[in-house]
Amino acid sequence: MSASLVFYPELLRVPPDRRPALLTRARHEPFDWVELAGLGAAVVVVAWCSEAIGGEVGAAAAAVIAIPLVLACAGPFYWRRTRRAIREALARDGRGEAA
Repeated sequence: MSASLVFYPELLRVPPDRRPALLTRARHEPFDWVELAGLGAAVVVVAWCSEAIGGEVGAAAAAVIAIPLVLACAGPFYWRRTRRAIREALARDGRGEAA
């Protein structure tokens, strides 16, 4: 089982030859307001944490710490957008197979 099927189980309803195209289209869908608000909040939280940490350990160390913080805080909103787009594509195609 590929990693994309673990993160996006909706892809199991799509024929294997159509999965890459659907996943690519889903990753280019626009964000909705919840996702945009979450990404904005993630940037603010990471900036605040990096500033607080930077004073203690130095700017270079704070930058190294900020990278996983950004992934942890913003990543779920990217994942949500992709899953939402896959579900919408499957719903548009009433048979459960996205074109």
